[in-house]
Amino acid sequence: LAKLLRFMPELLVIIQSVGIAMRAISLVFALLMMIIYMGAIAFRVLLENTPMGKERFETVTQAMGTLLLDCAMSGTKGGPLIREAYQEHPIISLMMFCFALLANVTVMGMIGGLLVQTIKKVAEVEEEERSVVSNLEIVDDFWTHLAAHDTDSNGYIVREEFFNLISQPQTLKILKKMDVDPEILVSLSDFIFEENKGRMSQKAFNEWVCDLRGTQKCTVKDHYETRKFIMEKLNDIFAAAPQANKLDLLKGSYL
Repeated sequence: LAKLLRFMPELLVIIQSVGIAMRAISLVFALLMMIIYMGAIAFRVLLENTPMGKERFETVTQAMGTLLLDCAMSGTKGGPLIREAYQEHPIISLMMFCFALLANVTVMGMIGGLLVQTIKKVAEVEEEERSVVSNLEIVDDFWTHLAAHDTDSNGYIVREEFFNLISQPQTLKILKKMDVDPEILVSLSDFIFEENKGRMSQKAFNEWVCDLRGTQKCTVKDHYETRKFIMEKLNDIFAAAPQANKLDLLKGSYL
């Protein structure tokens, strides 16, 4: 089984999705049973002393089995049962149609949609985890490549070493493989190195590069970092032009 799951990861995703969605599916099935029970009582009373009632709805238990098998879970969506009920009375046929619409189309469709969305979400998480593992391996190779250009061999990268590294074709190939835009790295390098007091460790460098992937989703942390970046740039502008009244007004309105 382990070998089968290794060669068919999609099967593992489906199994995990069913397990995750089991609680929600159980609640939907409980709702379906309540609908079938109430429908069985109603049709048991309405079809009493009729040929259809004696054949299919003689007891509440039999009525529940009929509604479950011939209506709720039927591929025909209760069509034959609705036609048979029409022979008894059009109103009963209309009520049977409403029951089929609720139990078969709505509730069973809800279960299908729930499974599809869960499988999609689990597949996205699995893909993201595989992507993170792959990118971390590439970043480790990137750091090994960087360590070869560490002039002082202190295990940290400084701004000058970073710019020397980013100008090499091998570095650009690694960044392209990770879906990281080198121009973004260069434009944010001043801010990041200032945040890390002029030098970056392997852990900080790995996190920074992974956060700048094109496929990376935006988080609250990213909004916070963006706000800090904008404030740093505004402070540089205000420090360069302290006498500009318009800029002072702009700073006051922004803050």
